[in-house]
Amino acid sequence: MERSILFFDIDGTILTEDGTRRIPDSTRQAISRAKERGHLTFINTGRVFLNIEPMIRALDFDGYVCGCGTNIYYQEKELFRNRISKELCRQTVLAARASKVEVLYEAAELNAVDVWNRDGSAGEKENRKFRELIDYFSRDGRAIGRTEDADFHFDKFTFWYPLEQNIQSFLDFLQKYYDIIDRGQEEEYGMYEVVPKGFSKGTGVQYLLDHFQISRTNSYAFGDSTNDLAMLTDVAHGIAMGGSPAVVQEKVEFVTRSIDEDGLFYAMEHFHLI
Repeated sequence: MERSILFFDIDGTILTEDGTRRIPDSTRQAISRAKERGHLTFINTGRVFLNIEPMIRALDFDGYVCGCGTNIYYQEKELFRNRISKELCRQTVLAARASKVEVLYEAAELNAVDVWNRDGSAGEKENRKFRELIDYFSRDGRAIGRTEDADFHFDKFTFWYPLEQNIQSFLDFLQKYYDIIDRGQEEEYGMYEVVPKGFSKGTGVQYLLDHFQISRTNSYAFGDSTNDLAMLTDVAHGIAMGGSPAVVQEKVEFVTRSIDEDGLFYAMEHFHLI
């Protein structure tokens, strides 16, 4: 069998989202067997490299496409990094602050938040989900910096806003420099993921196909959410996890079982990758 290249999302694909945040044994077995058969395995995630947990790295992937294609690693070597200018980073912070949204700024080596609340005061953030995410990313020694720090920068970011709040002026600013991914709504907040124009999980796929000179025919991707669509549609074989939104399922070649029903293992057997 020819060598193929396999791309995996994390949350909902490798890692359960039921609150336990665990990796099913069948998933570990499937990835290990794929590597034994000579296939290349890559995480392809919206997360920056810093935010990939040790338990994910312990699966011994060949590499990582991070930050929606803005940073790519192979065998611990950085192959590619897109950098946003300090001037644009600062302009973006000021625009976000003026729009009173809550932002997690993400770079390969740091996370950062703004020091200001929506009412203009310094202090704790108001959105419970945002606070929980900050707490989660603060574990394992991952410090959360501030936008006023001398070394502040970001590769991409995620922001939350109250559904009743008008953020059109901020979106108008972002559209000049960034691509915006609607991550949906939860409780009283909407969420957007923002990456530099021209970058996506799909551009990460193309970079590695070119780098390894692998035919697109031998490319596979596994995901479950809207920010996986560029990856799922830029490979020859897109596989959606069971339970994925309809907009994802209708764009892929195959819909497998859910993560809790050994969906990854089932799909990789279906395509004779293991």
